[in-house]
Amino acid sequence: MRLVSAAKYAALQTLQQRTAAALERAEKLAAERQATITRQAAELARLRDAHPDTPLPQPLGVQGDAELRRQLDLARRTIRQLDERVVELQRSHVADTRELHDLRQNGGVS
Repeated sequence: MRLVSAAKYAALQTLQQRTAAALERAEKLAAERQATITRQAAELARLRDAHPDTPLPQPLGVQGDAELRRQLDLARRTIRQLDERVVELQRSHVADTRELHDLRQNGGVS
């Protein structure tokens, strides 16, 4: 059997106490972290139940864009046709006004 000096025994005892305290702190920290992880997992599960992850709808940009272009083309075509009709009606109005003016002048002279 070997005997250990008092100084060496005291140093080993201090080291053991420090190691035990460090182990206790590490276990406490691990327990706190585990509790935090469990709490956050429960919160995530609650949020997912309240707002479940659903697949996002595919963007309809291409179809919507094509429809918008089609409607714009139709509107432009309609505007051109109406513009042509207005020009035609204005010419007809000018001709009718001249004819009316001529009739008034010819009728008033007689």
